[in-house]
Order: sequence, then C-alpha cells, then structure tokens
Amino acid sequence: MRMQKLKRSWSILSIIGAALLVTPVSFAVDGESTSATSSQSSQQLGDQSVEDLVAIAKAGQQNEAINDAIFGNEAITDNLPNIGETGSEESSQAEVATAEPRQSTAQGVDSDKLILNSPVVDQANVFTPQEKQLLTQRLRHIYDQGLAQAALVTVPTTNGMDIFQYSLQVAEKWQLGNKDTDDGLLILVSVNDRNMYILSGYGLEGVLPDAALNRIIDEEITPSFKQGDYAGGLIKGINRIEERLVADPDVLAQSDALAKERAQAQNQAAGDTPSLFGTFLIALIFGLFLTSALGRILGSFVATGGFALMALSAGAGLFTTIFMAIFLWLFLISRGGGGGGKGGGKGGRGRRGGVVVFPGGGFGGGGGFGGGGFGGGGFGGGGGGFGGGGAGGSW
Repeated sequence: MRMQKLKRSWSILSIIGAALLVTPVSFAVDGESTSATSSQSSQQLGDQSVEDLVAIAKAGQQNEAINDAIFGNEAITDNLPNIGETGSEESSQAEVATAEPRQSTAQGVDSDKLILNSPVVDQANVFTPQEKQLLTQRLRHIYDQGLAQAALVTVPTTNGMDIFQYSLQVAEKWQLGNKDTDDGLLILVSVNDRNMYILSGYGLEGVLPDAALNRIIDEEITPSFKQGDYAGGLIKGINRIEERLVADPDVLAQSDALAKERAQAQNQAAGDTPSLFGTFLIALIFGLFLTSALGRILGSFVATGGFALMALSAGAGLFTTIFMAIFLWLFLISRGGGGGGKGGGKGGRGRRGGVVVFPGGGFGGGGGFGGGGFGGGGFGGGGGGFGGGGAGGSW
C-alpha cells in the first residue's frame, strides 16, 4: 500500500513538471486583427493544445516506467531493512568490544576477617547463584579426584596490600592443602583493583609452574575479565588447571618446553637488536683500550672473541654474531696499535643471579572448609606448605 501511494505521488509530480515545461502560447492582442486572423489563431491554439497534451501523456508514461524501475525493484526494497539490521549488529559488536570490567560495590575486608566456609567465597558479589554453583562444582571435582585442595576468593579490594601477601595470609589462615602432599591452591581476585593471583603449594609447583600459571591467566582468565565476565574467565582457567593436574608428566614437560621456546623466540625477536647492539658498543670501547694495551693484532682478537662469546651466550644468532665480529675486528685492527708492548692479565666473566625469597612457612595445623570440608568429607587434610609459587595478573 505504501509503495502504491509513492508511485502515484511520483506520477502526479512528473505530469505537473512536464506541464510547467511546455512553452506558453502567445495570445494576439492587436485590436485591428481581422476575423480571419482570429479564426486562424484559434485553430493554431487548438492544434498546439493537442500537441501539448500528447507530450504530457508521453512524459507521464516515461515517469511511470521510471517509478516501476525504482519502486518495483524487489532486490532494492528487500535490502533496505538489512542496512538497519547490519548497523545494529555492528553496534552490538562494538559495545561488547568496548565493555568495561564490572566493579564491586561491596565493602572491602581484611584478609584475617574473611570467613572461608566454602570452596567459593564471593566477597565481591560478582557471581550469580548459578555461576557460584558451577564454580563450586568444578573445584569439588578437582578435590574429589585427589588432585588438589583448591579455593576461590573474590574481594572488592585488598585495601592497598600487595595481592601476593594478601593471598598468602588467606592461605595460611585456612591451611589449604594436605600436609603430606602440599597440594593447596588458592585463586584470589581483587575486582576493583583489577588484580589477581594464583598461589600454589609446594606439591603443585612441578605441574603448575609459575610460567604455566602466567599463561593460563593471560590466555584464559583476564581476556574474559576485561569484558566483565568473571565467572567465564575463572571457569576457563580452572579447566586449564585441571587439564594440567591430570596430564601425563612427560607430555606436560614437552608441552612446557615448546611453550618456553616460543616465548624465548618472541622475546628474542623483540629485544635482540637493542641488546646485541649494546654488547657491540661495549666490545668496541673495550677493544680500543685493548689495542692500546696489548697491541693492534692481539687486542683486536681478544675484543672480537669476547664480543662473540657474550653475544652467543645471550642467544644471538650465529650468522649475525659472526658478521658483527668480523666488522669489529676489521675496525679495531685498522686503527693501528697504541702501546705495542706485551702484557698479560686475567679476567673473568661471571654471571650473578638473584634468588627471590618469599615469606612462606608451612600451613600448620589441620583445617578445612566448614569444619571438615565439603559436606563432612574431610576437605582439609592439614597443613600444606607454600613457598611462594604462583603467578599474578591484571586486566
């Protein structure tokens, strides 16, 4: 109906436009004209009017054809609503991509005030009842298989305390893990701080090393957190943790080795050029001193050899190292000797490493959730030890 009205309106407007384009007929105004002349003018006017009507009719037919071509094209009219639908879909996708993480309106609580009577303690109130039930089932399943004693805690904020220290205090208070297997595991999420930590006991550090937990946080958990889906991210992370807990140790070791190689390759691609260039500058400066002290030839060889050893030990490519070493040797030997004399000396190149010690301590005593664990099944085994193993992340 709407389409027919549009066609009719378009035809009327076309006819009116055609009529306006017709050249007006000039009327004779000479009072002295004879009757024969008047009769001839009337005849010409009649002929002109007929021609005008024919032209108007043809114009109307042409415009009618145009109307049919435009408004009768189903391909065009059918696609018109899709424009709005496509725009709505793109708008929805853009809203999801730019969604902000949800904030918690709950009051913060100190680590020693938390009441841990369930495997999932949602102090931040970010889970629905269904989400909390699903997370609880996942943690119960891990415990029932004898894989680990895991707990999940969400808080609005750690009140300025470092999240590792906060997590450790919670684990120490509730004595997660079995004393014989040290299989405690705590996942703590500080919602408004946008920070989290996974703390693993001594017995889980082999199967859940820090690097693996970092990957789980970065690849599974925090991407969902950025969209405000806390439960979804944690379920993905817990599933990945369970996969590692039940995996064959040899297969797991191979997988971790490959992941480590990929990470090293990425880091090398990102940072090799600056570090290799810095090593080259250091070798060049020392080479100038060595050529002055040891002579041109000996000093050049010592400086070049030292550069090659340092570059290769840092993981630089063999071809790049050889090319830069040759360039360094040619540059130093072409400068001429400084002090010619012979000297000797011993030098050593060492590597100093640091050991990070976290405040640990065993989880003494025997505790559990709700006075004995899940439904009286003895969830707490008693005093699992933690030595600082784990990883954290933010979003």
